[in-house]
Amino acid sequence: MSFLSGSALQRAPATSRLPPTLGAPLAALFGGERRALPLLPMLPEADQERLSLVRMLTAIASARTVDDLKLHAQQALAQYLPCQHFVFASGKLRAHRAFVHNLIHTQAMPEGCLREIVGNDGMVPPLDIDLAEHYGRPKFTTTSGLKTPTECVWANIFRRHGIANVAWMVLPGPQRNTYTGYFFVNTSTDISHENKLRMTVLAPYLHIALNRVRGAKQSDKATPQPSALLSSRETEIARWVARGKTNWEIGQILGISDKTVKTHMQNILSKLHASSRAQIAALFCDE
Repeated sequence: MSFLSGSALQRAPATSRLPPTLGAPLAALFGGERRALPLLPMLPEADQERLSLVRMLTAIASARTVDDLKLHAQQALAQYLPCQHFVFASGKLRAHRAFVHNLIHTQAMPEGCLREIVGNDGMVPPLDIDLAEHYGRPKFTTTSGLKTPTECVWANIFRRHGIANVAWMVLPGPQRNTYTGYFFVNTSTDISHENKLRMTVLAPYLHIALNRVRGAKQSDKATPQPSALLSSRETEIARWVARGKTNWEIGQILGISDKTVKTHMQNILSKLHASSRAQIAALFCDE
């Protein structure tokens, strides 16, 4: 399935001294075997702990790529919401059914479980609730607490794959009827009474960052680089314009007449739908 391919995190080697949560990837990340990072209080009072929380959330918010976000999510969860796996599922709601079109998850998350939940067409099993009515509400589900016929479908899947609990929150996507669900699988029992509040702190930062990096990725694909629209000579001239050179100076540098440079400039302005040299300079200032 296309939405599964390329969505897993790089596998990290296991270590014997760390709990079987996200501690193992962190040990690999920081080089060698280390003790698990101390768990931050839900609402830190000590200055150093408050600073650690701010840094953690800032790192998530500043993620530039999906891979960056995965990495910062691993770090944050190890310190703030320990769990065995995480899954970020984005999709669409249609006719009271949920469809998943993109998954981000830890590599250790059983792929068989994901395939049971997400069908070939992206549709997940029926739910007893309307997800849209529960946007922004933190939830904590235990497998043993799933009792209705609809819930039993989920309970059976969870049992087959060793899932005892899931802390989760669903937030609306940037387009109508779209959503992203943040699922934290087999969270630590030590903080089960705080799971919902801890998710309330983390999930909005994850959501803002994920929407931004996905939007930037789509924008990069949809909008070609300015140089892709120009000939090699036009690109060369545009780069000299960005450096503040006049037509005469560019002609001297390239060994062509300023009249030829002027003709190229007219073509550049036309192809890039620009109206001034300043706009050209702005487009090529980073090249």
